[in-house]
Amino acid sequence: MGRRFDRLVARTVLVCAALAGLAFAHNHTTQPCTADQVGAGGMCVTVSAVAR
Repeated sequence: MGRRFDRLVARTVLVCAALAGLAFAHNHTTQPCTADQVGAGGMCVTVSAVAR
């Protein structure tokens, strides 16, 4: 029973990691940063905020 549970957890972690990677790639292409921003995956900050 313990091995079965471990496999279930491992598969769940792999599926979640794959979905997170797909979401990051999707956001990176659909929400690019503007010229005054830095970041990736749709998570951008302005350059003035980084310079502080």
